[in-house]
Amino acid sequence: MVTIKQLRQKGFKVRVHHTRKVKPYETIDGTYHQISNVGGHTKIEVTTPNMMTTVIGEARCSDSDCFNRRIGNQIALGRALEKLTSYQVS
Repeated sequence: MVTIKQLRQKGFKVRVHHTRKVKPYETIDGTYHQISNVGGHTKIEVTTPNMMTTVIGEARCSDSDCFNRRIGNQIALGRALEKLTSYQVS
């Protein structure tokens, strides 16, 4: 499996965005926001070295599953690479 590091070494531009859910809690001092340990979203954008093609792969974590950056990266990167190979074949 190709990793983000390997793609970057080959000249690809790879951007990773993680989003987590936030739970608001009311306190005496105001509202406190705590990051939830379940649910989340990972988005990876891969741009080819010649800057001609950009593909996006996304992975969403279920509200019943604990968020894991490594697994989210693997799923989103796999989906982005599938799109990239379909562009190159076409």
